[in-house]
Amino acid sequence: MNIETALYWLQEMLTAIIALAGPPLTGALVIGLSVAIFQAATSIQEMTLSYIPKMVVVVVILFFSFGFMLQYAIGFMERVFEIIPEVIN
Repeated sequence: MNIETALYWLQEMLTAIIALAGPPLTGALVIGLSVAIFQAATSIQEMTLSYIPKMVVVVVILFFSFGFMLQYAIGFMERVFEIIPEVIN
């Protein structure tokens, strides 16, 4: 395996991480920021107020995007397993 191949697979791995972890993390970030602004505006400092909406949004995003995420992960792993014999030689 040469440097170009290693860099290609490193780039593919990072792209897969962003594609799979990005939507739930972005949803949690947006809701967390919204709740923080709401708490600052109303002076409500309840700690559990930020966790429940984040958990709900992450579950909803995972529910609706699980098909895409599963197909993406399976496709990525198939490509990884296909390249293994070439890397060994």
